[in-house]
Amino acid sequence: MIKPIKDLGQNFLKNAQVIEEFINQINLKNDDLIYEIGPGEGAITKELLNKKENFKLVSVDIDERSIEELSKIKDGRFSILHKDILKFLPEISDENFKVVGAIPYNITSPIIHRIIEKENLPKKVVLIVQEEVARKVVGVEKNSYFSFYVGNFYEMKYIQKISRTDFYPIPNVDSALIVFDLKENLKVVDKIRYSNFLHKLFRSPRKKINKVFKKEMLEELNISPDLRPEDLNKEEVMKIFEKEN
Repeated sequence: MIKPIKDLGQNFLKNAQVIEEFINQINLKNDDLIYEIGPGEGAITKELLNKKENFKLVSVDIDERSIEELSKIKDGRFSILHKDILKFLPEISDENFKVVGAIPYNITSPIIHRIIEKENLPKKVVLIVQEEVARKVVGVEKNSYFSFYVGNFYEMKYIQKISRTDFYPIPNVDSALIVFDLKENLKVVDKIRYSNFLHKLFRSPRKKINKVFKKEMLEELNISPDLRPEDLNKEEVMKIFEKEN
């Protein structure tokens, strides 16, 4: 058994039903190429490899103990890499792949940014993240920087809440399972400019958008200047972005 390291944000998933639902959401196919972020002890990894489909699974972990433990697995479909995922994600050059993982809370935002910044976007992303972050990313109650940033490229789904007691050690917050499916007809944008634009939009999320953008421009676009950033829809955000850029 690997003892979780707090500095690495390690909380290992132990609920078999949650693991099964996680795997169901990957929608395994023959010839899939799957990159798993931070396998830890391999709870998800081992269950994935119990499936009959002829896929390829590459697990990536910075923890040498995980590398040593999972190197014991003898399965031609599986390999494990000793890498920093934040440095490795930009290196993935495959054109057709999926990214999955129960990821450390403390690097959730950088991981999502690294994924979206790629030219060759993964066709599916299945993640377990902190529940509050999951709701922001998917835009469960209201839109956010992330719901617009990720939502330009992916159809997003909030699948289920996961209790903190389903992990060890027990974290201070609950988690959630979320899924991104790559859109077929992507709106091509300069991702750096789009991200900077959204940061500007959400710098003061409770203020009306006429405090950020000129009222005349908004009226020209038939967008109410009295709206707040979270009240906008994706089409309105894109209209403002294209006008600004």
